[in-house]
Amino acid sequence: MTAISAATERQFLQIVAPCIPDLRRYARSLTRNSADTDDLVQETMVRAALKLHLWQPGTNIMAWLVVMMRRLHLSQNVVGKRNQAIMVPIDDWDAVTPPSQTQAVELREIAARWPRLSAIHRDVLEAVAVGGESYEQAAERFQVPVGTIRSRLARARLSLREAVATAH
Repeated sequence: MTAISAATERQFLQIVAPCIPDLRRYARSLTRNSADTDDLVQETMVRAALKLHLWQPGTNIMAWLVVMMRRLHLSQNVVGKRNQAIMVPIDDWDAVTPPSQTQAVELREIAARWPRLSAIHRDVLEAVAVGGESYEQAAERFQVPVGTIRSRLARARLSLREAVATAH
């Protein structure tokens, strides 16, 4: 970023300072958020200070600043949002959706196959897949190595998958 001279800074403040309240109002109408408003005004002021040599004295400084602000806003917020995924935190989200027809059928098939699993496989599946325990917690609970938990879990899942696949 290029530094501006003291004379240019004085000239800039003299010309632009009276426009700041109007720019803040316009920025607020664009962003609808006070923090974003402050950022947009600041970015506009920085850009205006660096581009002051392009402004033609005698023309409307407010119009020049408003166009600059609008373009900054569009480039930072509107154009960029088209290509961004919206991130929604779901940590505490308790929204429940009913299962689809396919999921309901698969759940019934698993429920029918569940009693045919060995007791060891059912216990490991209940602890890890249903109960949410880590492999380490399940290993402590069943007093076996973590590798054994992983192996039993893999065999139990494979058994359920095969049962669902043969039903189709």
